[in-house]
Amino acid sequence: MPHRPPLILILILLPFLLLTACRPGEDFATPPKYLKSATYFSDEWVLNFWNSESDHLEEELAQIAADGFNSIILVVPWREFQPTIAPITYNDYALTKLDQVMEAAKTQGLWVSLRIGYTWDYWEDGTDVRARFRELLADAQTQAAWDDYITTLYERAGAHENLYGGFLTWEDYWSFTGYAMSLGATKESLYWASHSGYTDYLRTHYTLEELSRLYGEALPAYEAVYLPGAEQPALRLLYEFFDQWLNQFLAHNQELFPNLSMEVRMDADRVVDENGDAYWYGHEATYSCASSAYTSLMYGVPIGHLNEGERLEAAEAAAKSEEMLDNVLAHTDGKLLYIEQFLYMDNTPGFEHNAQVKDDQLPEYLRQMADILKPRIMGYGVWAYRNYGNNLLYNPQFALGEAGWQLENGTSIEQHNGSSQAALPAGGLLKNEVTSENQQTYISFTVDPQTPATLSITLGSEEQTITIDESGLVELIYENGGAGLSITTDAPCHIDNVKVYTRVQEGELYQMDGSEGSCIQAIRTLNQKLR
Repeated sequence: MPHRPPLILILILLPFLLLTACRPGEDFATPPKYLKSATYFSDEWVLNFWNSESDHLEEELAQIAADGFNSIILVVPWREFQPTIAPITYNDYALTKLDQVMEAAKTQGLWVSLRIGYTWDYWEDGTDVRARFRELLADAQTQAAWDDYITTLYERAGAHENLYGGFLTWEDYWSFTGYAMSLGATKESLYWASHSGYTDYLRTHYTLEELSRLYGEALPAYEAVYLPGAEQPALRLLYEFFDQWLNQFLAHNQELFPNLSMEVRMDADRVVDENGDAYWYGHEATYSCASSAYTSLMYGVPIGHLNEGERLEAAEAAAKSEEMLDNVLAHTDGKLLYIEQFLYMDNTPGFEHNAQVKDDQLPEYLRQMADILKPRIMGYGVWAYRNYGNNLLYNPQFALGEAGWQLENGTSIEQHNGSSQAALPAGGLLKNEVTSENQQTYISFTVDPQTPATLSITLGSEEQTITIDESGLVELIYENGGAGLSITTDAPCHIDNVKVYTRVQEGELYQMDGSEGSCIQAIRTLNQKLR
């Protein structure tokens, strides 16, 4: 029989054992076998998470841990963290919030991975941020600013013991390919061919005779080669070059952020051969992710299907998932996968034709995926841990004071109940230039009146009036949207957590109000099996 300590000793040690063994991920010296991640942006979404307060940070992370996740993913938009590159400046609020979230995650025993370089944000500087990402291929000043950004992130996040790592994503740089195809045989195309490195790539890998054949015209010198269009056989060369650039870019960034991975492109791209026949170009050349210990990817159910509106049974979707993941693994040099964006469902507008698992089959699909994922991955992540609206507002919780807002008639921003809120006196006016023309729009906010108050909320030309006599959540629908939001009141009140949104992204784990969705128990089971 095994030796058992005396009961009195167990009772003495029990409080200590509970404190030291209650969170399986709390020993950050030893990474878990499986990283089980929830992408975290609190009760907002990616575009305004870093300019909001996250008043319920600790309890939200505690819930993530209770659901069996051992890590979170933080999406770190380049421009919001580094607003300008000449000179280089940083957003102190975002960096401070990064520290706060990492410390709160550590308290809950959660590791943190950073998705670095996210394209989209609400930062206003009058430019298309995609141009900044394209300049990474051609401009030394932009490249130096990026190096400073990723070094700063590693130093800042690496000061916390629960930093697991980070990854880039192919899609943040993908706009270069579409831009290149749009230029035609122009001086601008020649400029980008030369300055991006495309010309040098061709000089190393192809003769002028081969290039002339693929371009369908006589090319007298490498300097005469422009970036190809979508219907030219030479388009394959652009994809080859871009894959090589991604590999080199990742390898360089791994010197600044050790073990950095990259979300690789699983989709194949249509190209034509010299006879005009179409075929598909795959990006397997990037799948080994240089020196990273693992390969990152987004995997959604539509990948590998016809995407003609199919509605799939769980077993069919699981079998195709196994096949597609094995196709990636065949090119990773033996590295396991981090499916940091596992899209078991997706209701993004414009993709309704994509194959999807039948709604009532989603929990079963997740249960079947446990055995498929276990030998193939080192981790996975969910994107929409909590359903979210695409809130169109910058600074929706007044974390940055009045930034993005117009305050009139005595309205101010002040601390109220431990949070920054808009304080409206009688006759006060709160305005925002948000626009959601010609589409159904939802508005919500919390209000705390001192006395019963009548509020008028106007979006565009449509006004709605409500009377509030106690603290609570206001939810309104405007059928045609409009330009310009205004809120006024006839009695003093505080307003916070303002949302103006036109759609809800769903993940069926938690609804926007925090109630459980249809897939949460299946995800908990998946997390239990990944041990």
